[in-house]
Parts: sequence; structure tokens; C-alpha cells
Amino acid sequence: MKKLFLILAATGCSLSTMAQQMDSTRKAPKFHADSMLSHWVLDINLLGGGLSQTYTTANTAGNYADGVNMHTGNLKFSNGSSFGFDAQLGYFFGRKNHFGIGLGFNYMSQSGTATLDSFHAEYKATDGNSSIFRQVVTSDHPIAEKLNITNMNIPILFKYKDRLSKHWGIMADAGLLINLQLKNSYTTNAAFDYEGIYSFVNGNYVYDNGSVPNENDFLVTKAHYLANTNLQNQYPTVQDYFAAQAKLGEGVGLGVQPKSNSGSVSYLTGSVGFLIRPAVNYYLSDRVALTGGVYYLYQPFKSNAQSGYNLTNGMGEYSSVLHSVSSAPSQSYGLNLGVRIYMFKPKDTDGDGIPDKKDKCPLVYGLEQFQGCPDTDGDGIPDPEDSCVTVPGLVQFHGCPDTDGDGIPDKDDACPYQAGPVQFHGCPDRDGDGIPDKDDACPDVAGLPQFHGCPDTDGDGIPDQEDNCPTVKGPASNHGCPVDTAKPAPAPMPDVTEPIHFEVNKTVVHKSSYHTLEDAVKLLNTDKNATIVVSGYADNRGHAAYNKTLSLKRAKAVKAHLVKMGADAKRIKVKGYGSKHPVASNKTAEGRLENRRAVMNLSVSDK
Repeated sequence: MKKLFLILAATGCSLSTMAQQMDSTRKAPKFHADSMLSHWVLDINLLGGGLSQTYTTANTAGNYADGVNMHTGNLKFSNGSSFGFDAQLGYFFGRKNHFGIGLGFNYMSQSGTATLDSFHAEYKATDGNSSIFRQVVTSDHPIAEKLNITNMNIPILFKYKDRLSKHWGIMADAGLLINLQLKNSYTTNAAFDYEGIYSFVNGNYVYDNGSVPNENDFLVTKAHYLANTNLQNQYPTVQDYFAAQAKLGEGVGLGVQPKSNSGSVSYLTGSVGFLIRPAVNYYLSDRVALTGGVYYLYQPFKSNAQSGYNLTNGMGEYSSVLHSVSSAPSQSYGLNLGVRIYMFKPKDTDGDGIPDKKDKCPLVYGLEQFQGCPDTDGDGIPDPEDSCVTVPGLVQFHGCPDTDGDGIPDKDDACPYQAGPVQFHGCPDRDGDGIPDKDDACPDVAGLPQFHGCPDTDGDGIPDQEDNCPTVKGPASNHGCPVDTAKPAPAPMPDVTEPIHFEVNKTVVHKSSYHTLEDAVKLLNTDKNATIVVSGYADNRGHAAYNKTLSLKRAKAVKAHLVKMGADAKRIKVKGYGSKHPVASNKTAEGRLENRRAVMNLSVSDK
């Protein structure tokens, strides 16, 4: 027993060490772990090995009437072997699917030998002539019963499993065995010498219960025959002597075998034992795994020793030595081979090998490391957590890229291909005037916000690029140049500043803007030297080149209306600035509407 527990402990340590070694090598599993496998399993196992039993027997000497010189012997079990199978339905639970319970049926076909080392009994009996005498029964060799044992049980087990790699895993079963049947079928080699001692008092047969026969007793024993020459001369053999006495009705005989040398004895059912079974798994697939390991089975069998039991009550009668047993604790141990079948394949709607209840994206084929969700752009961030699912990106930007490396993800970067500071939404400011280059009409020269980033060197309120005399102050009416004091300057004419708005991607001038156009025509007609510059703009949606073309088309559409209303086409200039110089935020629909515009500026020459 101690050796067996040491073997089981060593096996458990080996399995644990192997699990640690294999687990240390699996950093990115390429197989479906236990949590992805079916909760239901069918285990079928073959068991084979040794069997040992320890008998506790009742003292049966008192069951013989007025017994004398009794020695009923000691009963032992030997040559035990055990083979069988069991089948269990198991269910594993928990997040990792490591632990479970099982219920099934266990059948063991066992064998061995029960041996009574010796037997001698002397007791009061009555022979065939109704004469009272002392019956002496002796077995001249140990009495052996060869046993074929049918052992059926219901196992109720706790289960453990851990898949360590694509093909290897460990498992263990441990729990109770409830016995349904323990039946011992036997055949015996028993044979007995039946001798007799007759005592006479006043001509009557009486029982002599002395440990040593009275000298006047009539002895029908082998010892008496061998010591009596007259009997040897009269009967050639001791068998002849005993046969002659038996014919006279005396209860004697030599080497008498039982009328039946076989039978069966069942122990009490319902005993509760236990089973321990560690094993290694080899996975053929996610549905089938082979198992190999060892087992230990203990069962504390009890039996009701037969009331008034006697091994033999007379010639030809025999009762199994097992009828004297009150308890027979049994241990079987050996090797276990089996197969585990994973039943009821879990529902997997998207076919990615991950059951729906474990799949965070059950309708989309995904990867196990992302709990069933896809990673479309392959950046290591699952799509549900990736703000840019089709473009590889960075974890700190929730899967979005930062092409220019300025710390602002492209989706929030107004200039994704040029590094720029956060305050300008990722756009650069080359001239450092606080106006990002994309909004700066003069990106290489520091300027003023009111002039879209262009400077006004002479401070006359006219940006240098529109000032014909940028270093000398002059009025707008003279394009920024000083007016000749000898010649009076013409009275300034007002600019047309009310913007004309457009729908998305459209160049159609709405009727609501006609009154603005009519005012512009009147101003042109009032001063034959005046000109109008129509500047077209767009919001920031779309490519820059497209927006510039669209803004120029809007300016030309305004010019066409002005000409149609009677303006001189030669006195109208058009410019397209695209999405530059916004007057409102492009982040709202209202702001984008304000930026989709055309603005007319009136200029008067001094001719």
C-alpha cells in the first residue's frame, strides 16, 4: 500500500513537471485550449493490473457441537489480478473548463486464490446407524478456492484536465465508487479425511469429549490402523479398512471430495470505495484524445459470516471458506488506457473554431488570441478596439496611424503627412506667426491673422501682396500707394462684402443672393473705373486640388450672373482659394456652410 502511494505521488509530480515545462514554451498557443472545447465528454477506459485482499474471518470453532482439538486454520488471498473497463459521462465547467464531474459504470473481472492453510475438527456427530460418536475431520493439504470475481460499481468522480499543447495534456479522476455487486465464483480442491471415535458406556454409544480418546474407545482412524497389525492383516490397505467400516454405517471415509466443488459467494452491496486515476492525454483532434496512465482502486467490502457456518458437516458436504469472511478490503492497481470523446460540439456561427459563448465577435470569423474577433489590418489590435480597422496603427492611438510622427493620429491630424504641433491640429507653421501653413496665404513670411498670415509692412491696412507700395502707406483706393496731392483723389466707393453661399459640391447661385449681385452691378455702373474681384471658397472636405477648382467655378458662376445683369465682363476678375481662409469652423455643418462662399471686393482706379 505504501509503495503504491509513492508510485502515485511520483506520477503526479512527473505530470506536474511536464506541465510546467510544456507551459513555459507556449507563449502564443496554436491550438484550442480547454475553454474552447466542449463541456461534455465521454470517457471509456480499460484497466488492468493486480489485486490484493485482506480477510477478516469469524471464529467458527464454536459452531461445531462440543468441539474438541479444533483448528479451523487461517484464510489468505493470493495471486490476485484485475481487468475491466468503465464508461463515464463527464461535464466540465468554469471559465477555463479545467474542472468537472463524472458519472458512469465500472465493471471489473478479477481473480485470485483464497487459501485456508489447514483444517482439523473433532465434534459430536451421529452416524448412519444413529449412533453417537466423535467425528474427526482433517484436510491433509491446504484448501484452495480459485476465485473469479465479478465487481460492478457506479463511479462518481471529480475530474481535472489541462491541454498543454496541440497534442499533449494531463488529466486526473478521483472520487467515489458505489458497489452494485461483488460476486465470488469459486472452484475448490478440498478433500477431507472423516474418522470416527466410538465410546461405549453400559453398552450404549456416548460422546467422548476428552482431548485424548478413552483407552476403551473404538477407533476408526488412520493412526489406529497403522498401529494395529491384525487390522493390517485383515485389510490390505487403510482405504479397504475405512470402506468396510463405512459399509457398516459408520461415518468415516478418506480423501472424500465435496459432492460439488464449485459455487458462488456474494458480499454485501452498497460499499463505498474510491478511485484515483492520473493520466496523460494525446489529442488526435479537438474531438478525440487518447489517455494513458495508472489507477488505484480501494473498496472496503463487508460480508455477513454465515450463521452457524461449518466448512463441512459430513462426508461430501462443503461450504466455501468465504462464508466465514466478515470483511475483505480490496485494492486493485495498474495501468489505464482509454479514449476521451468531446461531445455536443458547441455552436460556432462564424466557423472560426471558437464557440459562440466564448466568441466576442460570434458573427465574424476571428482569431483565438482576440477571443474570436478579427484584426483586419493586422496591427495586433482587434477590430472592435481599433478606430482605424483598415489601416495598421499604434496601440496608443487605438489602432490608428501617425504617419508624420508628430504624436497626433492621422484621423485627428489636419496635416497627416507634415509634422506639426497640437495647437495647430498637427499642421506646421513655418514662419512662426501663429497661423498654420494650410491657412497661411504667406507661409514663409510672418504676418497678421486679419490678412490670412500675410504682412502689412507699412501698416496701411493693406497686406503686402495686395499693396502696390508695401513700404509706403497709401489708401486702398490707390492700391496702397500714396495719393498725388496735386491731384485730388476720387471719392472711395464701398466694397461689396456680403458673401454668397453655396450648397455642398454645388456652383449654383441662389435667388436669395440676386440682390447682392444687383448692388454690385450698380456700383460698377456708377464708376466706370471700378473693378470687382470675385473670390471663391470651399469647406475643407475633399482633396485640396478639387476644392480649389470648385472654388474657382463658384467665382466664375458669380461673374456669369453679374455679366447677365449688365456688368462689363472685362471689369470682373475671379480667384479661387479652395478651403483656405475659412471664416468659421469646419467641424460643424453651420460652419462649413459659412465657408462655402464667394466674396466680391470693389476696387476703384484713379484714372
